[in-house]
Amino acid sequence: MKEFVLYTGCTAPVRLPQYEASVKVVLDKLGVKIVDMKGANCCGAQYVESVNRHAFAAMSGRILALAETYDRDILAICGACSGSLKWIKHSLDNDWKLKDEVNRILADEGLEYTGKIQVKHLLQVFHEDIGYDAIKEAIVKPYSAVRLAAHYGCHVTRPYDIVRVDDPENPTIIDHLIEIAGATAVDYTGKTRCCGGPMLAMDQEVATKIGMDKIRNIRAENVDGIVTACVFCDIQLTQVQFGEGAQDESRIPVLTLPQFLGPALGIEPSRLGIGYNKISPSRVFASVVEV
Repeated sequence: MKEFVLYTGCTAPVRLPQYEASVKVVLDKLGVKIVDMKGANCCGAQYVESVNRHAFAAMSGRILALAETYDRDILAICGACSGSLKWIKHSLDNDWKLKDEVNRILADEGLEYTGKIQVKHLLQVFHEDIGYDAIKEAIVKPYSAVRLAAHYGCHVTRPYDIVRVDDPENPTIIDHLIEIAGATAVDYTGKTRCCGGPMLAMDQEVATKIGMDKIRNIRAENVDGIVTACVFCDIQLTQVQFGEGAQDESRIPVLTLPQFLGPALGIEPSRLGIGYNKISPSRVFASVVEV
């Protein structure tokens, strides 16, 4: 059985607990053991990253060193966190001065970064460690006649030289999993564009416009739901649909990837945190069929 130490990041436990819950139950169903990382800190993504590189390196470096005490690779479910940890790992592995500086800071806690563990985003675990064939074999209640749009997010796939998750210009992992589970993966204009989430702290109006542009492009393809694998993207694509003039009947449910896979694997929706979703995915789940 493959084992990982789970780094949830700051946002998922507070604003998207259904993501963490569904990750654990779905991976357990697929034979992957998850251990919670205790005492972890913020990775410093985006905000600290943009202000002080050394502070950013120390924050993400501490998480990497902490994971080494578990002797397991890191599973990161947040796209920004995954990107940050992969970037700092690359930096520490290729800049001995930075590594020494970070390790001097970590020594106060008895921690040391050596580089012996890897960082994987959830999409990599599904694709590389479990594999499409094993997931297909585990499907017991496939979807039927439901159209879904995949949204990958910016930090999950970029920069490819560092993160190495999926093709940033033509990502396919979520689409493949949608199809494996019996649903139809739908392409749409601007599929790889940003959802606007990273702009929220600077210009909410611009962030909302970017997010709504994506929602309109998805809606134009007559889809039943959106499947994501990024915390910020899920939150952003949901909340922009509650703006002025938005109508209940026009809102598109946003599901995390494990929430989508769960029912097809025979997992009850209540175990996937569906009750926390602001837009009910009932029309998506209604298409699940017995085999």
